Amino acid sequence: MKHVGSFFVGAMLLTAALAAGLSSASADPPTPAPVPSDAGVVILIRTFGFVPSTISVPSGTTITFRNGDSVSPAHTVASTTGAFGPQSLGYGMSFKVTLTKPGKYPYNAADAPFMKGEITVTGTGSSTSTSASSAPSTAPASPGY
Repeated sequence: MKHVGSFFVGAMLLTAALAAGLSSASADPPTPAPVPSDAGVVILIRTFGFVPSTISVPSGTTITFRNGDSVSPAHTVASTTGAFGPQSLGYGMSFKVTLTKPGKYPYNAADAPFMKGEITVTGTGSSTSTSASSAPSTAPASPGY
């Protein structure tokens, strides 16, 4: 009978350990800070979302939207105020925008309107420039987390 009790206690401990491990494994990873690049900040499209979705940058910062979402053939990124886009991005493609006018720039994915974000530009300035890369970028689609 002593062995049955030990077995039962061991099984309970194993079950508790597995449950704790599974609950921590299923938690969403924390949203990382903007990924700095040589030319500014990268916003990654991943799992039908923007990572990070909200950023604040100084005037003149180049922001790169990079599609790392292989579950969708393409996403179309656009400012909801018309400041930039629309730009269709297939997997691995990128789109750059440099915002110099201070203010808030909400954006979304036209093909998935629930994908939303906002860029806040601080400082002084008065123009916006954009560029797109139609070829897959040579940089990795994931910031490494």
